[in-house]
Formats: sequence, C-alpha cells, structure tokens
Amino acid sequence: MNTAVTGGSGFFGGALVRALLVRGDRVRALLRRDEAAVEMRALGAEPVMGDLTEPDGCDGLVSEGDVVFHAAARVDMSGRWEKFQRMTIDGTRHLLAAALPRRPRRFVYISSGGVYSRGTDESGLCAERTPARPASYNFYGRAKLEAERLVRAECEKAGCPWTILRLGFLFGAGNRALLNHFVPLAEQNRLFIIGTGDNRIATLYIDDAVRAAVLAGEAPAAAGKIYDVAGDERVTQREFIDATTDALDLPRCRRRIGRRLALLGAWLVDRVSNWANHESHISCAAVALMSADQMVDAGRIRTELGWRPEVSFEEGMRRTRDWHRKLRGEAARRDGGGSAAAASALSRLI
Repeated sequence: MNTAVTGGSGFFGGALVRALLVRGDRVRALLRRDEAAVEMRALGAEPVMGDLTEPDGCDGLVSEGDVVFHAAARVDMSGRWEKFQRMTIDGTRHLLAAALPRRPRRFVYISSGGVYSRGTDESGLCAERTPARPASYNFYGRAKLEAERLVRAECEKAGCPWTILRLGFLFGAGNRALLNHFVPLAEQNRLFIIGTGDNRIATLYIDDAVRAAVLAGEAPAAAGKIYDVAGDERVTQREFIDATTDALDLPRCRRRIGRRLALLGAWLVDRVSNWANHESHISCAAVALMSADQMVDAGRIRTELGWRPEVSFEEGMRRTRDWHRKLRGEAARRDGGGSAAAASALSRLI
C-alpha cells in the first residue's frame, strides 16, 4: 500500500516506517530536520520536509489513495498546555485540512491509553465501556482526546474511513525518550517507587504496537473503530522500573514515596516549572500514570483484526538492553573509548 506517515523520526513513527518498508510498501514521511531526511532516504522512504504546527506545513505529504498514519504529537507528560495545543491538536487539524481533500484511503490516528482517567476495574480499560476523561493536569491525554475528536469529526464529514489506536505503555529498543527522562532521574537519585509499586503497568512492546497499526491501516473491519492495544502480561510498576534500570545498566531503585506525597511534590514542581518556563522530568501526570493500576482490555482488536502480542516483557527488555549497549558502544568508539567517554558521548546523543 501507499502510505503517508507523520512522526517518522520518533520512536513509534520510525519503527512504523521501517516495518512498512520491509513489507514493500511505499512510504512518504513528514520530517522537520535535514538529518532525519537523510536517514529516511537511506532506509528507502521518501522524505517530505514540513512542520505540522504551520497551517500549510504538510503540503505534498498525502496523495490520493494513501493510508495516512498520524503519529506526530507532543510526546511528553510535562510542559505548558500551549505546546500540546500547538503540536498535538493544531498539528492534527492542519494535517486533516491538507490530507482529506486528497481523498486518502484511510486515516489512522495513533492515540494513547492516557485519554482514560485513573480508575479501572478487573475487566480492563476499553473504548466500548470506559469513559475517556483524562485528569485536568494530564495535558498529554487531554490533547490526544481532542485530536481524536477532530479525526472522527473531519473524516466523517469528508467520507474518509478512520481508525484510532489507543496504545498502552509503549517500551522497547529505540526509545530515546526513555534516555531523555528516565536516565536523568536515576542518575540524579530522583527516581522513586510510587506507593507500594504493586500496581500494574499496561506494557506494549514497540513491534507489537506497529503490527497493530499496520492491521488498522489495511483491514476493512477496522474502519470507524477505536482499538485499545496492550500486552496481556501482569507487569507491576516495581518490575517495570527494575527491568528498565537493568536494561540501561543503572542501579536498581530502592527508594519509595507515598502516592499523595509524590503528587504534592509533582504539583509544586509543575507550578514552579510553569512560572519559570522550564520543563521538568517530574509532573503530576507522570506520577499519576506510573502509580495507576493499569489494565487494558484489548479484546476488540484481537477478535476483529486477529492481533495479539508476540514479544514478551522479558524479551522486550532484553532487546532494549542490547540496543542501549550497542548505542553506548558506538558513542564510545566515536569519543575515543572508555566508560566515561561513552557516558559523555551518549548524553550528547540524547
């Protein structure tokens, strides 16, 4: 199939581009940086330079009959609302305005389980029965939900089939956001287990998420549907943090903090960060996400599209560890060798 992808230089979008190319699909990817365009050409994709935050920033991306995969967004749990508005909501509006007159075959929006509130039950979160009501401080989830509404309204108005994927807690090899946020907290001794650490994390390995997106783009049954996508293993917050620190060759976290105290501290950090126009690795939204008991019901995508998770949590973390060690090795070679040099070079990469 002919495809148009936004967010192609990001964690999910990059993995999707590579998977589509392996299938033999034609891929056109929207990019903002020249170096990213060079990498896309090397992979075999066609780069289209642009910026979704501009009204005409994606001209030339979508052609008639394309399947559009919209993965670009502000992927962060902190920051001012204006940034989420501009990158996630306005970016989606601009893409729809440019794409829909070109009559794409389908519009697939990559959303998140972050659109749900903290509450859950043993049946699991799912679009069919769980209201999407993100907390007021969860700018990421609020922006994603508003973008979902835009996709549904504008696609239905234009007669374009749409599909929305609400992904679980995405992890895996290639996740540079993990290096940007998790590593500094661990290295600065600011990483805590929140509460008892026994709450469940709805993990989803990157390759399984990409397979769900490909199915959503080509299966007739996926048109007009919202799918929740997550693995089915029971992984606790403590297990996730332990496995992540192991994969990144960091000491395990032994410090704990109560959820209420963590939320209070994060609220104070949010206020100071907004006042100083500074972004922090700590936020109310991040604390709430990590301490929530997450359980996702992915039954609909299993039944209707035949999707199932294929990469276990243990295997996914092994791949993450191998990727990180390879990254450190490459950084060390470029910087002359040695663990200190590797750390220094890696910090410049992220």
